[in-house]
Amino acid sequence: MKSKKIVLVFAFLACGFLAAAHPHMFFSSTEEFVFENDKLMGCWLEWTFDSYFSADIIYTYDFDLNGKFDAEETDYIYNYAFINLKNYYYFTFIRQGKTRSNPEKVENFSAYQKDGLLVYRFYIDLSQYKGKEIYLAVYDYTYFCDVRYPDDPVSVDFDPTKVNVSFAIEENKDYPVYYNPMGAATDTTVYYEWKPGLQTYYPREIHLTYK
Repeated sequence: MKSKKIVLVFAFLACGFLAAAHPHMFFSSTEEFVFENDKLMGCWLEWTFDSYFSADIIYTYDFDLNGKFDAEETDYIYNYAFINLKNYYYFTFIRQGKTRSNPEKVENFSAYQKDGLLVYRFYIDLSQYKGKEIYLAVYDYTYFCDVRYPDDPVSVDFDPTKVNVSFAIEENKDYPVYYNPMGAATDTTVYYEWKPGLQTYYPREIHLTYK
């Protein structure tokens, strides 16, 4: 039994210390696409969180305060702070043509601390997608979280003798996200059309082509 009280964090939706206006928290996302010969197999996503959310998770789940998450601590983070994101499609949206889908699950989840910040890393299987191009975007359609791409956010693990790969990050204005900028921290309403008082966010997609 751990001596520290375990707080069951409702993922990103219970951070009362954050500001009153959307978005309430921030993280940066990097993507590493993985190929096997000429076939796209999957993508590693790595999220680095803002200092406030990082401090909350680190204080709650780094039970021994040693600056690392062991297997047990990582399991707690997965079950009590991460897995609720399945209800929000893991913030991951995949598009081919006009067809948009989401991962049913993630694999190989891990969490670690870097310079006092919380980092999530996990893998998404993309092997079921056919064709020679794919769009992948990471965003919160309630805009509770603002997802940002850092410098050089995309890398590709591939054999250039087997496949040619290129990518670009493109703002897609065909899929706007509408949100209430003054929504409370508990407001995760999804707006499917613009209404007075709402603001608009256009997701930035990673457009990956390979042949």
